[in-house]
Amino acid sequence: MESSIATKLKALTKEAQQSFLSLHNNYPGKYPFSGIVKTNALPCGAGAVVGGVYPTLCFINHSCRPNTNHNWNELLGRETIHATHAIKAGEEITISYDDGNQYEIRQRTFKDAFGFTCSCTLCSLPETEIHESDIRRREMSRLDEVIGDGLRLMSKPEDCLADCHSLLGILEVEYERCDTIHTARLYYDAFQIAITHGDQARARVFGERAHRVRVICEGEDSPASSRMKTLASKPDGHRNFGASRKWRTTKEVIPKGLSTEEFETWLWRERR
Repeated sequence: MESSIATKLKALTKEAQQSFLSLHNNYPGKYPFSGIVKTNALPCGAGAVVGGVYPTLCFINHSCRPNTNHNWNELLGRETIHATHAIKAGEEITISYDDGNQYEIRQRTFKDAFGFTCSCTLCSLPETEIHESDIRRREMSRLDEVIGDGLRLMSKPEDCLADCHSLLGILEVEYERCDTIHTARLYYDAFQIAITHGDQARARVFGERAHRVRVICEGEDSPASSRMKTLASKPDGHRNFGASRKWRTTKEVIPKGLSTEEFETWLWRERR
């Protein structure tokens, strides 16, 4: 790999070469170019074996409660970064190198993979608050797993939807009511539960919410945002539509004139 990177470096401008060489290297030694790539490369999409090294993005530090989301936009062929909430002047821009793990797991990963101990706002909290965060993150992981159970989705959709609602509440506490990619995925899970059982009305609402959060996290030009926008406007276009007729509705029967609390009760099929 070292020789391949060296060949690519030679083709760059002097300025671009300096930008690359100025990046941090957690693996100094015989193969410095490979060390820089290993330290800084971000995968070009989920599960990708190809990664990219970026002269600006690679200087952005990590936080377990980041104020941005970074994402590979396959349509643009670029890594993008979007603020997920307002960033004050002078406030550090942060991204996450982690996908929601508990404190000890996060710290071990950061030390082994990146050579640092995280001291972000979450990891700097008192021990009791870190423990409370870990409890929430364990429950987030558990709920995410049971929500993804396809057999349970078919046999107990009410329970699956209730789990989605519970997970949303935990996410709002853990990420201080900021929109995250976890929230977008959650709303898509709720969309799939509703549309699998023929409920186009609720699927439409969940789809619109999933699209809204996707746009915040990935931008309007993200392929995932575009797909979610299409599904929100035409929920019966999802491959699962028609698997069950248990909750069959049309997308037009969304109730009007309800209070926020009443609407949420309807949306999540809560018993009054």
